[in-house]
Amino acid sequence: MNFVALFQALDTSQSTNSKRDALIAFIQQSDPLESALAVAALTDRTTRKRLKPNALKQTAYLAFGENRWLFEECYSAVGDLSETLAILFANQEASPETTQPVLANWIHRQKELGRLEFGELAKDLLSLLKAFAKDEAFLFLKLSSGGFRVGVSKGLVNDAIARAIAMDRAIIEERLMGEFIADEDWLHRLQAPVTQDELDGRPLPFLLANPLIKSDLNSIDPSNVLVEYKWDGIRAQLIKTRETIRLWSRGDHDITEQFPEIVDAAATLPPQLILDGEILAGAPDHLQGFSDLQTRLNRKRITHNLLKTHPVFFRAYDVLRRDGEDIRDKPLIYRKEVLATLAVAQSPITFPNTPEQISVMRESAREAIAEGVMIKRCDSPYVSGRKVGHWWKWKLDPMTADCVLIYAQAGHGRRASLHSDYTLACWNSEGNLVPVAKAYSGLTDAELKAMDRWIRKHTVQKFGPVRQVEPRQVFEIGFEGIARSKRHKSGIALRFPRILRWRQDVGANDADHVAHFETLMIDSYAV
Repeated sequence: MNFVALFQALDTSQSTNSKRDALIAFIQQSDPLESALAVAALTDRTTRKRLKPNALKQTAYLAFGENRWLFEECYSAVGDLSETLAILFANQEASPETTQPVLANWIHRQKELGRLEFGELAKDLLSLLKAFAKDEAFLFLKLSSGGFRVGVSKGLVNDAIARAIAMDRAIIEERLMGEFIADEDWLHRLQAPVTQDELDGRPLPFLLANPLIKSDLNSIDPSNVLVEYKWDGIRAQLIKTRETIRLWSRGDHDITEQFPEIVDAAATLPPQLILDGEILAGAPDHLQGFSDLQTRLNRKRITHNLLKTHPVFFRAYDVLRRDGEDIRDKPLIYRKEVLATLAVAQSPITFPNTPEQISVMRESAREAIAEGVMIKRCDSPYVSGRKVGHWWKWKLDPMTADCVLIYAQAGHGRRASLHSDYTLACWNSEGNLVPVAKAYSGLTDAELKAMDRWIRKHTVQKFGPVRQVEPRQVFEIGFEGIARSKRHKSGIALRFPRILRWRQDVGANDADHVAHFETLMIDSYAV
C-alpha cells in the first residue's frame, strides 16, 4: 500500500472511522519512509513549494500555445489548478501504482524540476505528467505546489498513529509537536522511552476554548469561573530549558527567531518552565492592534529599525511546567497563583459574581484592544484539545458595514462554476465607489446560485476571470478589526471580512461611506 492508495481510500470515504482505519492500515503496511513522508504531507509539514503555481500555469500556457484561453476555460470549470492539469495532461487510460513507494521518488523529481529554467521545466513536467495516471499526476502536483488537502485533521492522523503502534495518543501528540524528521526510523523514535531532555524542550498540546453565545451564559456558574480578555495576537508557548529558550506557535511552528526581544526578556525567568500565552504588538502599557503584529510575522530578517517601530511582547496566562514539574493536572486557580510569582507580563483576571458582570467586561473588550473575553473554570486542568466545560471564548459582535458589489470571480472546488468571490466597495468623499474588502463566505447555496445568475446577466466588463458588474447589489459585511493601509485605495484594511446578509431591501446609494470606517477606527482605539 502506498500514498496513492491511501489518498484514494481517504478521498472516497465520508466516514471518520473508515478514514482512521485506512490510515492505520497504511502506517502498519507501507514502507516506513513512504509513511513518514505521507504523515509530513497530511499534517502540513511540507509547506515549501518546490513548483510554484505560476510555473504550473505557464507550463499549461506553453502546451496550449495560442489557445491559452481554452486552458483558462478548463481551469475555470474545474476550479483547481492541479486537478485541471491532471485531467488535461495525464494518461487517462493508465492505472496508478498503488503498492510500491512513490513519495521519495516524487520529491526527488520535484527538486530536480525546481532547479530547471522555465523552458526545460515545462518540457520535463509535461513529459512526466503524460507518464502518470490521473491520481498520480494530481497528487504529484498538489504536493509540489503546496496545496495538498485531503480532509483529515492532524488529530485524526495522531490518533491513527497511536493505534497503529499501540501507544498512548497524548504521548504521540507531544512527540509529534516540534520538528518532524521524515525518515525510515520515525516510528521507532515514537516508540522510544521518553527522556527528560525531550520533555523539557518540546511544546505541549494546547487547550482550546469552545465558542459561547449569549444564551449559553446562564448555564455557567459565575462563582466557579475567572474571566480575562481574549487578546488579539498569536497564541504561543514560551519554553525555557536549562540551555535554550523557544517560542512555539499553536500551528506547531518554531517562531523563536521572529521575536528576539521576547527571548531576551525571558532570560531572567527560571529554567525548566513552559508558559502559555499570547504574542502581542506594542508593550503591556501601550497595546497595539493585530495589523501592527502582522508586520512582524514570517520575517526572515528582523532589523533593529523593525524592533523599534513594531515592538512585541509575550503576555502569559497559564503555567504548564514549573521547575521541571508538569502541573497541567492542577486546577487553573493554582496555576494562576504560580504564574503570579513570575516576572512576566500577565493577563489580568476578574472573578465575576453574576453573568451580567461577564457581559459588561465583554463590552469593554474593544476599548482594551481585545477580541472579547475568555471564561475559564477555576478548577479546570490543562488538557489537550477543545474540551467541553473547561474554557469558553465569547467574542465581540463584529463591526459591520453595508457595501456594494463591484467585481465577482468564480470560486474553487465545488464552487468553481459559481461566481462566489466578491469585491465590495463603499463611497468616498468624491462620490466614487472604492474597494474596501473581498469576501468569499456568508451566503447560502441558494443565494449563491441566485447571485451567480444575476452576475452573469449584469456584467459590464471582463478582466480575465474577473467580471465587473453593475453596482446595484448591497451586502452587509462583518469584520473583526480595521486598520489604516497604504496599499489599499480606500486607505483601510479589514480583518476577516465576511458577508452577513444580502441587503435586498436597500439600493447602492444607501451603502456606507469610507468615513464610516474612520469612525469605527476612532471608536476602536479610543483608549
